[in-house]
Amino acid sequence: MALLLDGGTGSRSAAPLWVDYPDTFTADECALLIGLTATLPHKDAGLVDGKAQADVRRTLIHWLAEDEATAWVYARLAAVMARANREAFHFALSGFDEDAQVARYADGHFYDWHIDRGGRGAGRNRKLTVAVQLSDPLAYDGGDLEINPDGHVALGPRARGTAMVFPAYALHRVAPITRGVRHSLVIWAHGPDFT
Repeated sequence: MALLLDGGTGSRSAAPLWVDYPDTFTADECALLIGLTATLPHKDAGLVDGKAQADVRRTLIHWLAEDEATAWVYARLAAVMARANREAFHFALSGFDEDAQVARYADGHFYDWHIDRGGRGAGRNRKLTVAVQLSDPLAYDGGDLEINPDGHVALGPRARGTAMVFPAYALHRVAPITRGVRHSLVIWAHGPDFT
Protein backbone atom coordinates (compact mmCIF):
# COMPACT_ATOMS: atom_id res chain seq x y z
CA MET A 1 0.00 0.00 0.00
CA ALA A 2 1.24 3.48 -0.81
CA LEU A 3 0.17 6.36 1.39
CA LEU A 4 0.90 9.73 -0.17
CA LEU A 5 0.84 12.61 2.22
CA ASP A 6 0.34 16.32 1.84
CA GLY A 7 3.20 18.62 2.72
CA GLY A 8 6.03 16.21 1.94
CA THR A 9 6.98 15.92 5.62
CA GLY A 10 6.41 12.20 5.90
CA SER A 11 4.24 12.86 8.94
CA ARG A 12 1.23 10.55 9.15
CA SER A 13 -0.74 13.40 10.71
CA ALA A 14 -0.76 15.23 7.36
CA ALA A 15 -3.83 14.96 5.14
CA PRO A 16 -3.47 12.13 2.60
CA LEU A 17 -3.61 12.87 -1.09
CA TRP A 18 -4.47 9.26 -1.97
CA VAL A 19 -3.77 5.67 -1.07
CA ASP A 20 -3.38 2.66 -3.31
CA TYR A 21 -3.72 -1.04 -2.70
CA PRO A 22 -2.00 -3.39 -5.15
CA ASP A 23 -3.64 -6.73 -5.90
CA THR A 24 -7.10 -5.69 -4.74
CA PHE A 25 -8.33 -7.83 -7.65
CA THR A 26 -6.37 -10.66 -9.29
CA ALA A 27 -5.64 -10.64 -13.02
CA ASP A 28 -8.30 -13.34 -13.51
CA GLU A 29 -10.85 -11.29 -11.57
CA CYS A 30 -10.01 -8.21 -13.67
CA ALA A 31 -10.53 -10.25 -16.85
CA LEU A 32 -13.83 -11.55 -15.46
CA LEU A 33 -15.02 -8.00 -14.74
CA ILE A 34 -14.11 -6.88 -18.25
CA GLY A 35 -15.89 -9.94 -19.63
CA LEU A 36 -19.03 -9.30 -17.55
CA THR A 37 -19.58 -6.03 -19.37
CA ALA A 38 -18.15 -6.90 -22.80
CA THR A 39 -21.45 -8.24 -24.13
CA LEU A 40 -23.70 -5.77 -22.32
CA PRO A 41 -24.72 -2.43 -23.79
CA HIS A 42 -22.35 0.44 -23.09
CA LYS A 43 -23.31 4.07 -23.33
CA ASP A 44 -21.44 7.28 -23.94
CA ALA A 45 -20.31 8.64 -20.62
CA GLY A 46 -21.56 11.93 -19.26
CA LEU A 47 -20.27 14.29 -16.61
CA VAL A 48 -21.29 14.36 -12.94
CA ASP A 49 -24.51 16.15 -13.90
CA GLY A 50 -25.24 13.47 -16.52
CA LYS A 51 -24.70 15.72 -19.54
CA ALA A 52 -22.50 14.39 -22.36
CA GLN A 53 -19.70 16.74 -23.36
CA ALA A 54 -17.32 15.14 -25.88
CA ASP A 55 -14.64 17.80 -25.48
CA VAL A 56 -14.37 16.90 -21.75
CA ARG A 57 -15.11 13.18 -21.67
CA ARG A 58 -15.06 10.58 -24.40
CA THR A 59 -15.46 7.01 -23.17
CA LEU A 60 -17.99 4.22 -22.96
CA ILE A 61 -19.38 3.09 -19.61
CA HIS A 62 -21.47 0.30 -18.19
CA TRP A 63 -23.15 0.54 -14.79
CA LEU A 64 -22.51 -2.66 -12.87
CA ALA A 65 -25.58 -3.33 -10.74
CA GLU A 66 -25.17 -5.18 -7.47
CA ASP A 67 -26.76 -8.62 -7.72
CA GLU A 68 -25.86 -12.25 -6.97
CA ALA A 69 -23.24 -12.31 -9.74
CA THR A 70 -21.52 -9.09 -8.59
CA ALA A 71 -21.95 -9.25 -4.81
CA TRP A 72 -18.29 -10.32 -4.45
CA VAL A 73 -17.19 -7.20 -6.37
CA TYR A 74 -19.16 -4.90 -4.07
CA ALA A 75 -17.83 -6.71 -0.98
CA ARG A 76 -14.26 -6.21 -2.18
CA LEU A 77 -14.85 -2.54 -3.02
CA ALA A 78 -16.49 -1.94 0.37
CA ALA A 79 -13.54 -3.57 2.14
CA VAL A 80 -10.93 -1.48 0.35
CA MET A 81 -12.98 1.69 0.85
CA ALA A 82 -13.38 1.00 4.57
CA ARG A 83 -9.67 0.23 4.93
CA ALA A 84 -8.63 3.41 3.11
CA ASN A 85 -11.01 5.52 5.16
CA ARG A 86 -9.86 3.94 8.42
CA GLU A 87 -6.15 4.23 7.60
CA ALA A 88 -6.06 7.58 5.84
CA PHE A 89 -9.13 9.77 5.41
CA HIS A 90 -11.44 9.45 8.44
CA PHE A 91 -14.46 10.82 6.53
CA ALA A 92 -18.03 10.30 7.73
CA LEU A 93 -19.38 7.81 5.16
CA SER A 94 -22.81 6.28 4.71
CA GLY A 95 -22.07 3.76 1.92
CA PHE A 96 -22.43 3.41 -1.83
CA ASP A 97 -25.42 5.34 -3.20
CA GLU A 98 -24.57 4.60 -6.85
CA ASP A 99 -23.68 1.48 -8.79
CA ALA A 100 -20.09 0.79 -9.75
CA GLN A 101 -19.07 1.86 -13.23
CA VAL A 102 -16.87 -0.03 -15.70
CA ALA A 103 -15.32 2.39 -18.17
CA ARG A 104 -13.85 1.42 -21.55
CA TYR A 105 -11.29 3.84 -23.00
CA ALA A 106 -10.30 3.09 -26.62
CA ASP A 107 -8.18 5.05 -29.14
CA GLY A 108 -8.75 8.76 -28.65
CA HIS A 109 -10.86 8.33 -25.52
CA PHE A 110 -10.09 10.43 -22.44
CA TYR A 111 -11.62 12.21 -19.46
CA ASP A 112 -10.20 15.70 -19.00
CA TRP A 113 -9.49 17.32 -15.62
CA HIS A 114 -12.48 17.04 -13.29
CA ILE A 115 -13.63 16.23 -9.78
CA ASP A 116 -16.14 13.50 -8.91
CA ARG A 117 -18.34 15.67 -6.69
CA GLY A 118 -21.13 17.95 -7.75
CA GLY A 119 -24.24 18.14 -9.81
CA ARG A 120 -27.55 16.93 -8.47
CA GLY A 121 -28.52 13.72 -6.79
CA ALA A 122 -25.96 11.29 -5.42
CA GLY A 123 -23.02 13.01 -7.14
CA ARG A 124 -23.15 15.93 -4.76
CA ASN A 125 -22.64 13.58 -1.78
CA ARG A 126 -19.61 11.71 -3.13
CA LYS A 127 -16.73 11.79 -0.65
CA LEU A 128 -14.24 9.12 -1.73
CA THR A 129 -13.47 7.64 -5.15
CA VAL A 130 -12.11 4.13 -5.73
CA ALA A 131 -10.60 3.56 -9.18
CA VAL A 132 -9.40 0.04 -10.02
CA GLN A 133 -7.08 -0.68 -12.94
CA LEU A 134 -8.64 -3.65 -14.78
CA SER A 135 -6.48 -3.77 -17.93
CA ASP A 136 -3.00 -5.12 -18.33
CA PRO A 137 -0.86 -1.94 -18.59
CA LEU A 138 0.85 -3.36 -21.70
CA ALA A 139 -2.50 -3.54 -23.52
CA TYR A 140 -2.63 0.21 -24.15
CA ASP A 141 -0.56 3.40 -24.41
CA GLY A 142 -1.54 6.72 -22.88
CA GLY A 143 -4.60 6.53 -20.66
CA ASP A 144 -2.76 7.34 -17.44
CA LEU A 145 -4.86 8.19 -14.42
CA GLU A 146 -3.35 11.49 -13.28
CA ILE A 147 -4.18 13.24 -10.04
CA ASN A 148 -3.52 16.85 -9.06
CA PRO A 149 -4.82 17.28 -5.51
CA ASP A 150 -2.24 19.87 -4.45
CA GLY A 151 -0.99 21.70 -7.56
CA HIS A 152 1.39 18.90 -8.58
CA VAL A 153 0.43 16.26 -11.14
CA ALA A 154 1.21 12.67 -10.18
CA LEU A 155 0.56 9.41 -12.02
CA GLY A 156 -1.75 6.84 -10.52
CA PRO A 157 -0.69 3.19 -10.46
CA ARG A 158 -0.96 1.17 -13.66
CA ALA A 159 -0.56 -2.30 -12.15
CA ARG A 160 -3.52 -4.50 -12.96
CA GLY A 161 -5.86 -5.02 -10.02
CA THR A 162 -4.61 -2.01 -8.05
CA ALA A 163 -7.23 0.13 -6.32
CA MET A 164 -6.51 3.84 -5.89
CA VAL A 165 -8.62 5.70 -3.33
CA PHE A 166 -8.76 9.50 -3.19
CA PRO A 167 -11.11 12.26 -2.08
CA ALA A 168 -13.88 12.91 -4.60
CA TYR A 169 -12.92 16.60 -4.57
CA ALA A 170 -9.38 15.86 -5.86
CA LEU A 171 -8.70 17.08 -9.40
CA HIS A 172 -7.87 14.16 -11.72
CA ARG A 173 -8.08 12.98 -15.31
CA VAL A 174 -7.57 10.03 -17.65
CA ALA A 175 -5.09 11.07 -20.34
CA PRO A 176 -5.96 10.26 -23.97
CA ILE A 177 -5.50 6.66 -25.12
CA THR A 178 -3.11 6.46 -28.07
CA ARG A 179 -3.19 2.66 -28.61
CA GLY A 180 -5.30 -0.21 -27.36
CA VAL A 181 -8.04 -0.28 -24.75
CA ARG A 182 -8.02 0.51 -21.02
CA HIS A 183 -10.76 -0.68 -18.66
CA SER A 184 -11.31 0.63 -15.15
CA LEU A 185 -13.78 0.03 -12.36
CA VAL A 186 -14.91 3.08 -10.37
CA ILE A 187 -17.22 3.53 -7.40
CA TRP A 188 -17.85 6.34 -4.93
CA ALA A 189 -18.51 6.33 -1.19
CA HIS A 190 -21.10 8.86 -0.10
CA GLY A 191 -21.80 10.63 3.13
CA PRO A 192 -22.96 13.83 4.78
CA ASP A 193 -21.54 17.02 3.37
CA PHE A 194 -18.13 18.19 4.53
CA THR A 195 -18.32 20.78 7.30
